[in-house]
Amino acid sequence: MASRFSYGRIAHVMLWCGLAVASLGISIPKIYSGATAYPLRPTRPLHTCDSYLKFATGASGASKDLISIFQSMTASKRIIIFTRKDDAFSSGLGMTTAYLASPHLVRLFEINGTHPDNELAKVNPDEVAAVVFCRMNRPAWLPAGKVFGSGLEIVSMSKKVQ
Repeated sequence: MASRFSYGRIAHVMLWCGLAVASLGISIPKIYSGATAYPLRPTRPLHTCDSYLKFATGASGASKDLISIFQSMTASKRIIIFTRKDDAFSSGLGMTTAYLASPHLVRLFEINGTHPDNELAKVNPDEVAAVVFCRMNRPAWLPAGKVFGSGLEIVSMSKKVQ
């Protein structure tokens, strides 16, 4: 009677089992030492937003400041955010700012260039709480706003537009 398993099959299975045990024997100590050297720490609220704003503008802890600015504005009015089409940092700043502007309605404009004069001329200032400029120039006819690092400026429309 022929045996169901040949010696070749048994050797093959034993070889792969030996490789798996060796791999685990080498990997587990490395994984353990890495996990104990860099333990997980509890993060603070808005850690990711603060990290991105620090990276993109250089402003530290800007999330709380942005939220407090938006909370001081009328919630029924829109936040208008201008970003540049050709600039990934500008788009990222716009999206992060839109997230932090909640519960306001937000309107994002992606424009070519750095001067949003044409788009701003079409906006009714009575319906807007603030205009945000992400890595672009504020028009000279708008009052100066709150600047966060380099590249993020929020102009409150409660100020008189001349």
